[in-house]
Amino acid sequence: LIIACTACTPVKNEIFLKGMESYDDEQYRTAITYFNDAIKEDPGNAELYFYRAKSKMQLDICKDAIDDYSRAIILDKTKVDYFINRGLANISCQNYNTAIYDFDYAEVLDSTNAQIFFNRGYARESIEDYPGAIDDYTTALNLDSTNHKYFINRGLLFSYLGDSQSAISDFSSAILIDPNNILAYKNRGDEYFQQGKLADAALDYSNAIIIEPDNSALYYSRAEARIGLNDFLAAAVDYTYIISLNSKDATAYYNRGICYANLEMKSNACDDFKKAGELGLFEAYQVVKEFCEK
Repeated sequence: LIIACTACTPVKNEIFLKGMESYDDEQYRTAITYFNDAIKEDPGNAELYFYRAKSKMQLDICKDAIDDYSRAIILDKTKVDYFINRGLANISCQNYNTAIYDFDYAEVLDSTNAQIFFNRGYARESIEDYPGAIDDYTTALNLDSTNHKYFINRGLLFSYLGDSQSAISDFSSAILIDPNNILAYKNRGDEYFQQGKLADAALDYSNAIIIEPDNSALYYSRAEARIGLNDFLAAAVDYTYIISLNSKDATAYYNRGICYANLEMKSNACDDFKKAGELGLFEAYQVVKEFCEK
């Protein structure tokens, strides 16, 4: 699952600019030091607390970041970005109900900001308010239908809720927006697999593999689809590639052995079953006993 962040336009001063330069260079602790100094000089400047909070978030110090976002909000309740980012910090701290409150207030300030609804949808999904999450993801998409992340999140939730067709539709939309999106291809492939559309599933896994050719999980998924299509030779090729990526993958040897057995290549199959056993998949030895030692 994906959450979006936002930013503000700061009040410029020398110490602040040094802090921002450090932030841009990913020197977050140094940035915090500069923002500390800037706050000492101007403790009533909400923007300084905001950017110190952002630096703390980069260091996964979400509780301290929430405190700084809250200080910024006390000083200026009109900035929607303050509420959005405090909401994101609350999500990071798993304070989902509090995050929802922040996004509710942000919506009052700007009801046309798709990020607000998307992030609130994620928070609602996290507390199992699935209808509310679907509504928020849908509103986000109505406001911005060009963001593939919104389609993917809603598609994943549709999948979880068992609405496979809606999930496929969302993953397809994400692919139209971003044709190189592995997550969309993989998840659409999984939906097709669950529907028994194995050829479609294998095609989606193949498209994902083109984008990320060294991802063994994609080869596992495609091999399983190919086995379902009784294409044991092609599945064996997938397991062979997995083994080339990790020669100690016992499951790949075992599964390739099953493919070889179905191809009546008993010697190759038994070699793979024995190798799987040697690598720690001990149930393979029972297959050796029952299949190979006859």
